[in-house]
Amino acid sequence: MKAFPFYSAFAILLATFSLTSCLKDKCEREVTYTRFDPVYKTLEEVHTGTAVKEAPRPLKAPGQIYYYNNHMFVVEKHEGIHVIDNSDPSNPQNTAFIKIPGNQDIAIKDGLLYANTYIDLLVIDLTGDQFPVVGRAENVFNPYYQDLTGGQIIVEYVETQVTETLSCDEQQYLYEWNGGLFRGGADFEGDVLAVAENSFDASSGAAPGVGIAGSLAHFSIIGDYLYTIQHDGYFLEIYDLTQPASPVHAKTVEVGVHLETLFPYGDKLFIGSNTGMYIYDNSDPLNPTQLSLFEHARGCDPVFVYGNYAYVTLWDGSTCGGGPNQLDVIDISNLTNPVLKKSFSMQNPHGLSVKGNTLLLCEGDYGLKSFDNTDPVTVGDHLLDQVKNVQAIDVISLPGSANVAMVIGEGGFYQYSFDNPSDMQFLSLIPVEK
Repeated sequence: MKAFPFYSAFAILLATFSLTSCLKDKCEREVTYTRFDPVYKTLEEVHTGTAVKEAPRPLKAPGQIYYYNNHMFVVEKHEGIHVIDNSDPSNPQNTAFIKIPGNQDIAIKDGLLYANTYIDLLVIDLTGDQFPVVGRAENVFNPYYQDLTGGQIIVEYVETQVTETLSCDEQQYLYEWNGGLFRGGADFEGDVLAVAENSFDASSGAAPGVGIAGSLAHFSIIGDYLYTIQHDGYFLEIYDLTQPASPVHAKTVEVGVHLETLFPYGDKLFIGSNTGMYIYDNSDPLNPTQLSLFEHARGCDPVFVYGNYAYVTLWDGSTCGGGPNQLDVIDISNLTNPVLKKSFSMQNPHGLSVKGNTLLLCEGDYGLKSFDNTDPVTVGDHLLDQVKNVQAIDVISLPGSANVAMVIGEGGFYQYSFDNPSDMQFLSLIPVEK
């Protein structure tokens, strides 16, 4: 039985494959491609897996980022979480690693860290120095694939570069995407791009005791509730945290299709999808009510909200679709009728953040940009600075008076001062080690 995948994009990937042609050469030839082989675990293995504090380890494949209590938490995709003491942004200290098999997303409130381990949700106590697991909820997320007969699930794919001679018949199982060739595992091709796409997938005005996520987040804590979406999923899932160490599923809300990001702002929820931005009234935490939908071209959709404007980025070259590279500025003063004020062409925009009159934008391989946001309707016309020697995926603005951009990318965890947003200054780097 196939289920909606956890942080995979099965439905859209099938559509992607239908639009990309199989390679059908007439003769045998040597081919180099990336193969993804499925890794299985039994449900018993998944449900008995836990989190273990270890000595700090180097960043290898950083994913989601989260800021809490002078610390940056950086997800090492499928491996766990780096704990970085960021009391001094000029000299951050990698202090510990929390090993969590299958981890991809986190949220923190009042010293408790909520993190997935494959399809389960763990509650980890950060208040001491040992980080014990103090709670667990099973089967919170859907797996890539579930074998009911064998009682096991696919938990991840192992990537291998392969060069071999293939016949015409064998070549038809290769798929071309984003300039590369891919071949899936033994069970199904549908999730290959979910693994191939390096998704990285900041909320201002966070509630007391709650940390700040990046703009590509899928988890959000509001009051006594944890809200989650599954990448490319359909539903908003709500968990009751009244008993913080014992999360209880409270509600499922059907939102739409191809959900990507989750951004809380006051008592509203802004949910980015491949095709638009959903706005929900969350004044009744167990009964979010849709107010409107702003539709846009198909593409990945990080959302950041500040004042009366929502900022949405779309980029191509991803599993979300082949839409334009642009920044949309949307007037949300009337939440039931969001209005696009202006679209600005960008190079490859990903995560973003706004602080005061400065908008920070991650441009993928094109670096980090700062814009004058004094007038949001003209923000894209007022580029102040661009740091080009960094691959930037997501950014969080340090809360408080210090103007510090905390940036994650393929090269590691970077920090820049934007006291003068026209001349951003490098502060520090914890690099990725290959």
